[in-house]
Amino acid sequence: MESVDIALLRLSQKVGLHATNCTAALIANRRDDIIRESASFLKALEQLWAHETVDPADIWTELLRRLEVAELLHQLNQPPHRKKRSGKVPRPWRITTSKLP
Repeated sequence: MESVDIALLRLSQKVGLHATNCTAALIANRRDDIIRESASFLKALEQLWAHETVDPADIWTELLRRLEVAELLHQLNQPPHRKKRSGKVPRPWRITTSKLP
């Protein structure tokens, strides 16, 4: 049977608890709790990253990459500046999702 890392287990539970509390606060429309639990969630995530020796800069770089790809897809879905004779704006690219890659 493999050894369980108690510190990792506790950190994982802490991350999950704050994520759940944040979601519950959102559903209950409790703004102050959303702010507090979001901050606690991010702090717990940073502790988890430190435990796993993940550089936070790598996480933020990945988030930035995803946002830039989403922005590019959004720009590709915008109509060109000219119209067809019928008055309709052609859309050469039709991106049908708003989800981040």
